[in-house]
Amino acid sequence: MNEQFRKVDLIFAHRIKFKVALLMYMVHNRLSPLYISEMLAPVSSTLMHRQPRSSGSSNYTVPRTRTKLGDRASSVAGPVIWNSIPESIRSVDNVHTFKCLLKMHFLNQLN
Repeated sequence: MNEQFRKVDLIFAHRIKFKVALLMYMVHNRLSPLYISEMLAPVSSTLMHRQPRSSGSSNYTVPRTRTKLGDRASSVAGPVIWNSIPESIRSVDNVHTFKCLLKMHFLNQLN
């Protein structure tokens, strides 16, 4: 019975990640409202003395937090989840294709 609860928890966690990743896809492709887009900053737009290797990619800056509650904020969780998705999935230009590839990616992580 305990194994079934663990599997349900994993499925639920991946469902949340899926929704957050979809929101980040909308932000990245300028399909989301402006107030959401303003909370997130691509790595290439942040000021740094030298550009990291990831500056040419579609990564987002992850703000620092001091608490576990702060880690759950959408401005933190969104970039963390987005940056963990392979570039081949993030670069897809069709929402339907993105959803399908993302579901496959999360299903592969469950197994």
